[in-house]
Amino acid sequence: MYEALKYDPPRIDNQRYMSQYHTAICLSFILGESNTYLRFKFRQMHQQQAICQTNNILMIARYLSKLQSYQHIEDVLEDNQSVFETDQSTKGQITVFKGYHAKLRHLQIEHNQSTKAVTSEKNNLYKDLSMKSKLIIIALIRFANDTDNETLRVKLEELQDQLARRSQIVRLAAAFVLHELCVTYTSELANYSISADFITAYKKCIDDIEIQNAKKDLILDENKKNKKKLSEMIRTIDTFLKDKLDWSIESYRELNSKMVNAYFTARKLKIVIYQHIAIRGFVVNKQNREPIANGNVSVLGTDLETKITEKGNFTFKNFPEGEFTLKIENINYETTTLTIRRYSNQYLNIKVEMQPLPISQQVE
Repeated sequence: MYEALKYDPPRIDNQRYMSQYHTAICLSFILGESNTYLRFKFRQMHQQQAICQTNNILMIARYLSKLQSYQHIEDVLEDNQSVFETDQSTKGQITVFKGYHAKLRHLQIEHNQSTKAVTSEKNNLYKDLSMKSKLIIIALIRFANDTDNETLRVKLEELQDQLARRSQIVRLAAAFVLHELCVTYTSELANYSISADFITAYKKCIDDIEIQNAKKDLILDENKKNKKKLSEMIRTIDTFLKDKLDWSIESYRELNSKMVNAYFTARKLKIVIYQHIAIRGFVVNKQNREPIANGNVSVLGTDLETKITEKGNFTFKNFPEGEFTLKIENINYETTTLTIRRYSNQYLNIKVEMQPLPISQQVE
């Protein structure tokens, strides 16, 4: 298992660990390049991660707005149920909608199954594993020293390094290898206070961690399936409202305009997160006036930054008022700075020209 991890790293679902893994891969490939290239690649990676997080936030905002809208619709219909007392068709549609909404709330609960308890149990097991691993390593090092076994010493140094890593996957793989060494040297380890029962307990700790991993994977898989069901149910409700209930409610406009207006107000999707573009920029090659694709624009003295698109555009949203200096970077162009002043509620449209580096210094 250790050899497989060494040459074929496993798929990592957790976004934070995936980001760290990609960072390590980037380092291994570009350490030989210039510092400018290194900074550019890492900044580009962080921008992509920030965009992904922003998209997730907006998606959650839309989803929560949908749920809020459905609840408001049900409240309006509940408050005006006497209006539809003799309208069996509309009453039937309202019953169908309430059934869909109830199922959606149930799916929402299922979708949000927590992995907190499993994670907590797994973390406790890793603490136990770490303690037991240290005792076994010490015993095996003593045995290697007493028998002048250089091969075993080298192997133990590797395992020590892997067991100290933050990645639980790497630590678990190292524990498997360490257990195999325990099995190989069971009789010898007895002379260094590591009994057969201790080795059995060590293996059980490894097995329990794998069980907790399987439990967590099962929960995440169920959440993923329920998320798909949730999206399908939202589409079903939206289609039902658009094709049927909206028309039925609209037919009451002359008789009860207040109720109809309240219904369609509840139907409107309100995005709880919104931003106003304050600055829009366009970056071009100073020599041929062609758009410059990709790169980074940051604001000196602040943590504000954005990326340049494939078409040479960049934007800042909710940009503060005052005087600031923009720093425009692209790996194949000289870094450019531009001082701007923005007044309250002012919209700026700026053009930036960048001088290309000599061809010999450009990166393909």
